[in-house]
Amino acid sequence: MKHLLVVGRPGIGKTTLMKHVIQSLRGRAIEGFLTEELREDGQRNGFWLSLLDGRQVLLAHRQLDSPHRVGGYRVSSTVIDELAVGAIRRGLKQAFILFLDEIGVMELVSERFAEAVQEAFDHGPLVVATAGVQPHPFLLRLKRRKDVELIPLSSSNRDAVAEELTARLEAVCAEDDTVRALQAQANRICDMIVSEDAHPVDVEIQQVKLKEAVSRAFPEKVALYQLLYESRFRRLWQQFRGVT
Repeated sequence: MKHLLVVGRPGIGKTTLMKHVIQSLRGRAIEGFLTEELREDGQRNGFWLSLLDGRQVLLAHRQLDSPHRVGGYRVSSTVIDELAVGAIRRGLKQAFILFLDEIGVMELVSERFAEAVQEAFDHGPLVVATAGVQPHPFLLRLKRRKDVELIPLSSSNRDAVAEELTARLEAVCAEDDTVRALQAQANRICDMIVSEDAHPVDVEIQQVKLKEAVSRAFPEKVALYQLLYESRFRRLWQQFRGVT
């Protein structure tokens, strides 16, 4: 299991979640972009493309001069091609984690963007992305990949998901050998869950072993296994095995 795709309806807090996680990883080898609302007189009239280096450029606006229309907005394919795709290309070369907020119909007006996202998921670093619930063919293909963990976001789980992802991604970036060994053990369990060949009992045995290893390594952090792994494994069981 490699990539994370946070899925939720518009306005549920996907971008807020990504900003929170990104802030916790400042100084690490991360790259990507955010899609943030542009509000004028209290009304949403467009969207900014915000790069992690602080640059912010108008991505879409109701009055933008562009042939590309998505809903009530006109979208700049030039901004997507030059800045969003540029961030992905940099991430492919030098990042440990690539943040893409979001992969949606607005960004997908650009074929270059779709190609770059595909390359990132096929050959890049860990991708942490957001997407809506709309049935777009490109998004449906991403959601069906066996190396993609789907994380549904709702008003009831936003805080829990933010805490979990922050802890998980900080662990991914950790230089501590013990943490890396636990991560590798967890990744093997994820592969077993996704695989149709692994018997549930064998997977359960490995989960117990991981829980014991976490307790030995961090006896003072009694909730660490639950925070880092329990929700992750439960989602994968549901996503790939249909087990609730």
